[in-house]
Amino acid sequence: MEDADQSDSRNSALRENLGKKGRNSYYYAHAKINNGPIWDGQEEPRLLNSESIGGEEAESKFVAAVPITNYAWSDDVGGKVKLYVDLENIGDHPKDQIDFVWDANSFSLTILDFNGENRKLAFKRLFASIENAKIKQKANKILVILTKLEENDWPCLNSGTDQQGK
Repeated sequence: MEDADQSDSRNSALRENLGKKGRNSYYYAHAKINNGPIWDGQEEPRLLNSESIGGEEAESKFVAAVPITNYAWSDDVGGKVKLYVDLENIGDHPKDQIDFVWDANSFSLTILDFNGENRKLAFKRLFASIENAKIKQKANKILVILTKLEENDWPCLNSGTDQQGK
């Protein structure tokens, strides 16, 4: 019983010091309270928690996609780079099933449920920065138009990495 009293007094002195000095306390590194589950003595792994991450919408965003590797591109006069992705009958595909996201150095085009599979074209590091990007859906192709931040020649689309950002 005496050991328990000493432990409580040390614990309260530690908490008192932490209360006064906060992060500058000598005991700050020992302040963490372990609030994890108590070990039941079993060696087998067990599920601690299970929860959904957002239903159907979240599932469609994280579904695997077949990479689009067949495309053409051009470095046009006027500060634009254009990518031509040939896909038969893509013009009939619903626009809400085509997801296009871009920032100053990358873009991602994802086509959901096209002929029974998801398709994706993505560059994680473009050759240079862009200030705008858009897509146009044609009868048998998707046109990706990137507007360059600075008017310069692009000898390639990516910056030191392969297509798909690898």
